[in-house]
Amino acid sequence: MTNEQQAEYEGPGWLLIKQCLSATELSDLRSAFEQAGENSLDDLPNSHDAFIHLAAHPNALPILHRIIGDNIQLHSLWGVRCRPGEVGIGWKREVAGILGIDHPNSNMMVQALFYLDDVSEDSGAVLAVPGSQRFKNALPIPETSRYEDMPHSVSIMPQMGDALILHGNLWQARADNRSNRSIRWLRYDYIHCWMRHALPKLSAHAEEVASKTHNLSQLFATSLPHTNSSGYWGRELEGFPRSGGLPARKFSNLCVVGREHQANSSDPLGKS
Repeated sequence: MTNEQQAEYEGPGWLLIKQCLSATELSDLRSAFEQAGENSLDDLPNSHDAFIHLAAHPNALPILHRIIGDNIQLHSLWGVRCRPGEVGIGWKREVAGILGIDHPNSNMMVQALFYLDDVSEDSGAVLAVPGSQRFKNALPIPETSRYEDMPHSVSIMPQMGDALILHGNLWQARADNRSNRSIRWLRYDYIHCWMRHALPKLSAHAEEVASKTHNLSQLFATSLPHTNSSGYWGRELEGFPRSGGLPARKFSNLCVVGREHQANSSDPLGKS
């Protein structure tokens, strides 16, 4: 994750990765999406291997890992088809139901939306209030007659092959699809290993695919055959520099707590 990407994510509260998917990957995912059918869009890992591998996409996972931290794991994934005339989704915060957390200073959940079609302003664009991920939890979301009437909101219109990374605490909505075409995307929600996930039960084949590499094993909460760390706090993805998550915070070593003052460790986990 570059400094520019971090600033973009931590400022407005989202990051658009242009052309995250190659032309071949996009074609394969579009085909797999149609093969899955409407009744299997919430069971994608058991529908096609491509949906398992997408969870660790090399253009997205390094950024998601930097945001969540070493103990990143999938919460859920599914496909969405927004048809012509479909009513949008009102304003919300995805993590509003997680109580007891200082969400403005945390990243409990991050959404990654992989788009299979171009989005326009009249075809179900994502609406968001820039910087609202830092609003206090108690601040109520105003009621509006139209989703687009939210003060200071902007429209985000990804194109096919783009990935949109959204902070879980961001004020967001989805506009009505007033166009004459359907829009498809894949939604992957990432959380911490110690949080409860909502993944579908994997078939024997899907579990075998998800267990072939350490990173997929961790993301899909399989048996983790490639690591000696079984505890939540010891889990780390392979091939990435260590990350304590965003916003980056520094902590003093436990041995100096309450003992005058000592400079914070440069390591967010206190092991430097």
